[in-house]
Amino acid sequence: MMKKTHHCHRMESGNQDNILFPWKNSPPVPGVIPFFTTRNGGVGSGNWHSFNLGDHVADRPEDVARNRELLMQKLSPLGGATLAVVNQVHGNRAILAGWSGTRPDADAVVTDRPGVVVAVLTADCAPVLFADPQARIVAAAHAGWRGAVAGILENTVTAMEQLGADKNRIQAIIGPCIGPACYEVDTEFRDQLLKTRENKMEHEWQKFFSNGGKADKLNFDLPGYVHARLIKTGLDARQIINLEQCTYALESLFFSHRRAVHHGQTPCGRQLSGIFLCPDA
Repeated sequence: MMKKTHHCHRMESGNQDNILFPWKNSPPVPGVIPFFTTRNGGVGSGNWHSFNLGDHVADRPEDVARNRELLMQKLSPLGGATLAVVNQVHGNRAILAGWSGTRPDADAVVTDRPGVVVAVLTADCAPVLFADPQARIVAAAHAGWRGAVAGILENTVTAMEQLGADKNRIQAIIGPCIGPACYEVDTEFRDQLLKTRENKMEHEWQKFFSNGGKADKLNFDLPGYVHARLIKTGLDARQIINLEQCTYALESLFFSHRRAVHHGQTPCGRQLSGIFLCPDA
């Protein structure tokens, strides 16, 4: 599905001008389509300009509904039929798509059903897309620092394995999220993160903090930390791609909650990251 890279992975939009794909025209794994939306090409205005897909950020409901309709219109020719998103709570629950009634609280969605687009909403947290192309099982996880610390990535892999996936085949893409140069935190944040995981692995996680521009501030490498947690699940580094697309820095492409706070423009929109199995593969 993907090859190892240490660079900023180039994403192609093709003729889908507000949907970015990690590859174009001839994906390495036929029948598996991962994608990431940008903030452009929708109907929203103000802080949500223009392709906001989050329905929990005080945007006009009719604009969000229209943007989701536009999204599915573009995915439908590729095989995307229905959208499965959850009520994200920065926790560690991974669930199977196919619920009925109220949208459940969770931070990852897993499916083996073709046409079901499993997806998460982000505006700085890391979206992580998973696929076992042989078992035909895909998943999308929302990994902010709290969820990553709590084990959302491990639980997503476990949920996939319970459906029949093999850890040795699972591929993962870390999508657009806030990069280390823009994620300034204080020492209290560092101490909280280092001491909330089993066995208190300070010696291992410390490397994701670096000195910032202020004496009492640090920079945190969220995508690097997520990558390390994926390795902890048992994935090999060759099974993981980090797109290295910073939501804060790339203002013309992505919503960023932190940037919006800094500019007094909250609430702001959310981009959507999803993956699905083509029905005819």
